[in-house]
Amino acid sequence: MSIDRREFMAAGTLPWCRLLDCSVGYLHGAESRSEVPVYWINPRQAALPSRPWRKIHLDFHNSQHIPRIGEKFDPDEFGDTLTRANVNAIVVFAKDMHGYFYYPSSFGPVHPGLSFDLLKAQVAACRKRDIAVYAYYCTTWDNYLAAHHPEWRVVKRDGTTYLPKPGQTPGWTALCLSHEDFVQLEDDHAREFVGRYAIDGAWFDMPVPAAGECFCPECLRQIRGEGKDPFDAKVQREHKQALHEQFLKRLRETVRTARPGCQVDFNGQGVYGLARRVSSMDNVDIEALPTAFWGYFYFPTIVRYIRPLGVATYGMTGRFLASWADFGGLKQPVQLHAELASIVANGARCDIGDQLPPGGRLDAGVYQVIGEAYERIRSLEPYLENAVPVTEAALVTAGLPLDSPATDANFGLVKLLLESHLQFDIVEPDAEWERYGLVLLADDLEVDASMARRLHAFLDNGRSVIIGPRSGLFGGKPSSWLERYGLRHEGTSPFSPAYMIPQGDLARGIPPYEYALYEGSSQWRARPPAEILAYLGEPLFQRSPEHYTSHAQTPFARKTDFAAIARSGRLVLFAFPLGTSYFNRGYWVYRHCFQRVLETLLPRPLVQTDAPISSEITLLHQKAAGGRKARFLVHVVNFSALRRTPKHPEFLEDPIPLTNVKIRLNLPFRPVSAHVAASGMALELREASGGGVEVSILSVRIHEIVCFQAE
Repeated sequence: MSIDRREFMAAGTLPWCRLLDCSVGYLHGAESRSEVPVYWINPRQAALPSRPWRKIHLDFHNSQHIPRIGEKFDPDEFGDTLTRANVNAIVVFAKDMHGYFYYPSSFGPVHPGLSFDLLKAQVAACRKRDIAVYAYYCTTWDNYLAAHHPEWRVVKRDGTTYLPKPGQTPGWTALCLSHEDFVQLEDDHAREFVGRYAIDGAWFDMPVPAAGECFCPECLRQIRGEGKDPFDAKVQREHKQALHEQFLKRLRETVRTARPGCQVDFNGQGVYGLARRVSSMDNVDIEALPTAFWGYFYFPTIVRYIRPLGVATYGMTGRFLASWADFGGLKQPVQLHAELASIVANGARCDIGDQLPPGGRLDAGVYQVIGEAYERIRSLEPYLENAVPVTEAALVTAGLPLDSPATDANFGLVKLLLESHLQFDIVEPDAEWERYGLVLLADDLEVDASMARRLHAFLDNGRSVIIGPRSGLFGGKPSSWLERYGLRHEGTSPFSPAYMIPQGDLARGIPPYEYALYEGSSQWRARPPAEILAYLGEPLFQRSPEHYTSHAQTPFARKTDFAAIARSGRLVLFAFPLGTSYFNRGYWVYRHCFQRVLETLLPRPLVQTDAPISSEITLLHQKAAGGRKARFLVHVVNFSALRRTPKHPEFLEDPIPLTNVKIRLNLPFRPVSAHVAASGMALELREASGGGVEVSILSVRIHEIVCFQAE
């Protein structure tokens, strides 16, 4: 968590807990296994095979309105441009979203403006230069098939399809995986291009069923044939998840049969139910162009959801000012530096999205920018290869199959955790979250009896839990699993906003005040052993057309006996939706209360720093290999966003360097030296008060890695 510079040497002492699922083996002297902190290093992720770190996703979607394709393509210029730009992997196109092939397919249609085998020429140019090459194939988005096979179209709940209405520009023409003849055709296509070209992998786009539901005649027939209601959202999601699983497994088997050892990638996999699908994929690219609609919280959320499953992961940003097909839009190298820094800081590899102009000639300016950004990644690779995140906490979240964890509520909690510099993963309820020392339950998580038993055991074992108003109940019902901790639910406050009155240590360092809970609150009684950390307050009346005053909410009128925040042992309850509230308002007092709570539950987290809350701090571990000793790596990513207007996204252009940044590592690990990875500059290693070690970094412009070297 972020701590004030003046308090840096005064942090409390963490009671040592046992280490789970990790064989790091840094126990010294009188320390025993029962004295080390709870943290997790994923052994599956540590054992992943090496893959390229500097990939390009070269989009190439061309409609029938583009008259000539590839007329400016020169294989040597193409390959040499990639080499000069430090690129060592690329995705090129077999078939695009318009349904056009870029090689002489026996199925067709080949793009009418193409007169040669572009895919073959691109693959050959990459093979000649030892650049890994993957072939892109668009699955359920195919304008040509949607036009020629209306029976394959996804039908929405209202009976319409995804085809454009009169006067609209065509967009996503979603096709349904319930049709065996459609799936067989996709299978045949894959067998053809994978078997024909010496590619390293097949990259399948848009395989996730549209919106997680379809009401076409075949879907209705299948669901009703199972005796289920096709208009039940959960039934629809389970049906589409099953179709999706079958599709992934089938394509993987086809690819591996056509070209043994060929890598299989499926896009869009950062949605719930991934644990059931992950065995069908070799890699996950997280498509997250932050200056497009994804924003800067999507990747940090989804990467923490995917990486615990132990699959290779790429973070995909873009060179565009905005999103795909933004011809003429170009980031500066400094912007890509910051985005790539966040990617590698989370143990993922780099993927930069570009779009090849129809003529087939790479833009020199684009690859000048990419080359500069990738030069730094190339220099850091010894510190990136097999570097695995070290985590101490987990956000537990859930949703219907194929829903995304990237919700406003989860973004709010991720923002809080990032600003608190905690090392965390994101997991679903059936994951092994017992391996963490602290779990935070998502705002909308529904706890059933089985999970409640696990949470009771978790708390009995000395671990910590932070919950919200809904996750304190059984499946959203009025009954609560928190009675044994002295907490009783008594409904929802009739006031929104309500108010919060911090007490005792929670009020330390902030003005005495009644703080607004803008998203409302539930009402909880607290009796021993529970204690109230903040009381719930109410206004005189709820603002409405019948009762109102001034411009906004009615001011505070009275303190109730209900708790806005309560603690019982190592369990803390927030009676208001913390994630949603922080996402919507960014109110500093919510962060203050959250961090004060963290100080009581986790007084000495794995990493402590006086870096500002805008910085991203992550901890990774590299095991000993190739004569190199094992080491822990602390990434410091300096996010310096410019002021923005409501019309444009955040830009990271003119970073304000951080100076004299203190980093404390609280691990049962005695490094013999520390240095900054990029420059190799040695750092003075100091014993920290209360245990641990610390260093000071003179300056961080955008990104630094502090290497703590073992004996």
